[in-house]
Amino acid sequence: MRNIKKTVVVGVGNTLRSDDGVGIYICSELEKINLQGLSVINTHQLHIELVEDLNQFDTIIIIDAGINPNCEVSFYPITEQNSNSIHSSHNIDATLLFSLLQNLYPSDRSFFVCEIQVQNFELGENLSSMALINAGKAVKSITEFIENGY
Repeated sequence: MRNIKKTVVVGVGNTLRSDDGVGIYICSELEKINLQGLSVINTHQLHIELVEDLNQFDTIIIIDAGINPNCEVSFYPITEQNSNSIHSSHNIDATLLFSLLQNLYPSDRSFFVCEIQVQNFELGENLSSMALINAGKAVKSITEFIENGY
């Protein structure tokens, strides 16, 4: 019997700022699939307090909106600790969050970022067609990644 890894997907964004809510949308779609061992956390931004929540997982995937014109869905590991200093507890990135987590709770966990190309950050609660298409691609990629045991 295969050991089920505990995976968390962290959706980052603001659902009142159009495409900025794509990470949260993707989390809701992943919850509908009901993948074994998968948990979901939604947050407006990454913050230090997440370290305690993330410590219990083998694999962490941070999903956020981006504006990289070269890639519709960018999925990559965070593997090296970064020596960035904390300027504010309200402004940290995935690399710094990983570094804090590893320094406080050393482990061989896997840490990934999934950045979704979007186009609209204006006030509104609807995702653009680009965000929806790319979100669908991300859901498929993440589902396959988890089902195949990484």
